[in-house]
Amino acid sequence: MQAQRETKVNTTDSRTMQRRAELGGLLAGLTGGLAATALLTGGVLTGGMPVVALALWERALRVMPMEVFGFLIVRLKFLAKPLAFWGMLGSVVIALGVVGYVLARWRALRSRPVAGGAAAWVLAFVPLTALTVGPASEFLQARLEAEGVLLAPAAITLQILGALAAYALVFALVYAGGRWLLTRRRVVRPSNGGDMTRRELLRRSLLLAGGVAAGSTLARMIQTASGRAIALAASVLAKITGLPPDVTPTKEFYVVSKNPFGLDPVLDAAKWSLDISGLVSRPRRLSYEDVKALPAVERFHTLECISNEIGGDLIGNARWKGVRLAELLTRAGGVGPRTVKVAFRCADGYTESIPVKDAMNPNTLVAYEMNGAPLTPKHGFPVRLLVPGYFGMKNPKWITRIEPVDHDFQGYWERSGWTDDAVVLTMSKFTTPSPRVAARVGQEIGVGGVAYAGSRGIRAVQFSPDNGTSWLPAEVKPALGKYTWVLWGRLWKPAAPGDVTLVVRAQDGTGQWQTATETGTLPNGATGYHRVRLRVRP
Repeated sequence: MQAQRETKVNTTDSRTMQRRAELGGLLAGLTGGLAATALLTGGVLTGGMPVVALALWERALRVMPMEVFGFLIVRLKFLAKPLAFWGMLGSVVIALGVVGYVLARWRALRSRPVAGGAAAWVLAFVPLTALTVGPASEFLQARLEAEGVLLAPAAITLQILGALAAYALVFALVYAGGRWLLTRRRVVRPSNGGDMTRRELLRRSLLLAGGVAAGSTLARMIQTASGRAIALAASVLAKITGLPPDVTPTKEFYVVSKNPFGLDPVLDAAKWSLDISGLVSRPRRLSYEDVKALPAVERFHTLECISNEIGGDLIGNARWKGVRLAELLTRAGGVGPRTVKVAFRCADGYTESIPVKDAMNPNTLVAYEMNGAPLTPKHGFPVRLLVPGYFGMKNPKWITRIEPVDHDFQGYWERSGWTDDAVVLTMSKFTTPSPRVAARVGQEIGVGGVAYAGSRGIRAVQFSPDNGTSWLPAEVKPALGKYTWVLWGRLWKPAAPGDVTLVVRAQDGTGQWQTATETGTLPNGATGYHRVRLRVRP
């Protein structure tokens, strides 16, 4: 009987120790994961450029259905990418924590922290490399070229591999250190005080220097990103109080890129250069000053994101200054006869293309100023493209290379399922009144907003106070330019109390009315009428 009790006690103790070992492995893995993720997000060993984090983001976008991504952009707007990006990094940390847990369950490694650390290095390095080495190398090469640093692709790949090996090593060292502390403490302490000691050591494993630093860094970054995103979203909502200005202030102009929040390129004009190569007879490389020295064109131009929902805010109008793309191509010897498209490569790895006829359009600009000042980093400094009649995806930022090609070059978003056509669809929306307005019978209120149809222009706008049963003409303010939105408005007096639905529609310059058929943003852009519901009081 005594032997049976001792066997049962030993079995219970063994299971308890196993569970604690597994918990310790999980916590050590999470701590190591925080440390490694903080390093790769900070761009350590890659010149401060978080190209590995961007490569992980790239993989996440490729896995995520575009319908889901489009839904998040529409519903969460500026918060969508920060939440998705930090959620992705959190998943990496959790995955590395699971690696630690699995290794702790492996009987052969349970009491051998060095061997466990080696296994942890392999299990971190191999999947990280498989997922990121290719796109990370491309991103690093694009960013280095934007700063005037030219390295062979093999050298860049080796640098990325070295960084990945270092990140995996940090994870392995933190994991092995935590496991060693736990193993060592179990050996030297008597069993009668073991429970409290092991709990204490589990807590101490979370306080390893690398983990603390990583956790605090990530916490600050998450807090900063979320705070800025919320502030941006609030500023957008605050604008919907009346007619917007004809020219959108730069700080209020919408911003969309493929990059996670806060990780857009910030380039040095002194190091940046613009390469014109491909199917041209005289390839050229221009500095920022070379571009600015060419004959300049200045005009107003509206940009709208293809992800802009009905009544959405991803649209703005600005005054731009730049050089004609055709001028740049001509100075490089002109496009070859086999040219099908002109492709653009950017400092963040973004790619895009436009048909050659649009590239040679004298109104297609490579812009370097916005609203009388140099482009801000988030709007594409040093240069970006402006193409008449296209959604924003066809107007890339941070351009580093212009390349005429002899094939149907598919850009970044086209490869994800968005349209290659991307011609702006006719849109109109209310910016006033908001549904919160206290409307009263017989009291005159103003209704109005903006309308846009790309290079086709706007001929007329109509407003309906009864959900489309009848239509009233609105006054349309003359456009600032051929490629800009228009402001529209009308004074209206509610005739009876109750709930009313206001509707707006626009007619483009060809005489075609905006379609009433409602579609989502993917893949061609949203269509349908914008509606505002009001309650009219007696």
